[in-house]
Amino acid sequence: MIDNEIIMEILVEWVKAKTPKTYSDLSDAYMEKTGEWHEPHGSWDVPLGQLNNDLADNSAPAISALVVLKGKNEPGGNFWGCAPNVPERPKNEMDRLAKWKEILDDIFAHNWD
Repeated sequence: MIDNEIIMEILVEWVKAKTPKTYSDLSDAYMEKTGEWHEPHGSWDVPLGQLNNDLADNSAPAISALVVLKGKNEPGGNFWGCAPNVPERPKNEMDRLAKWKEILDDIFAHNWD
């Protein structure tokens, strides 16, 4: 079972570095902290969605926007619309990237302490 507190620790570290990273990076970081391996593809959708819902309940931005697809440099399709703090996926690429940047700006401005 994936521990959302550990995911949160990892993502807050990424916030401090102001650097989105890949699902593979998340798998590696989680393995380093827990000794448990989770595949980069498919393992993270549900836990990250749950985390975003928990954050939305506390009026916080969707921190999982920091987790991006390798080679695409944007969140995966399951990110969009996963929680009240994440809009549905914009159809236009430019609109999608602009909305993602807004979410990142909110993440970097939020006090995660």
